[in-house]
Amino acid sequence: MAGAPLGNQNGAKQKRLLTDCLKRELTQNPEDVLAITRKLIESAKAGEAWAQQLVHDRADGKVPQPLVGDDELPPVRTVTRIELVDLDEHGTGQASS
Repeated sequence: MAGAPLGNQNGAKQKRLLTDCLKRELTQNPEDVLAITRKLIESAKAGEAWAQQLVHDRADGKVPQPLVGDDELPPVRTVTRIELVDLDEHGTGQASS
């Protein structure tokens, strides 16, 4: 199954009030975006590690994190399986061999 289980509303876009407010305010005040960006760059140039990381993440994209096991579990292995299914007139059916 991909994504969150049915009924899980934790990632619902309707609950992103802060994000929506920030986007609206920054869209209406582009000079604020420029001021924030300049401050971020100044902080990165001054050696602030958090600002340098944020600049790299935004400019180049975040580095993908590998899926690995731990000391007790083996590395994660992805398996893809395709099933052929015979459908009846109602669109339901059983997997065929």
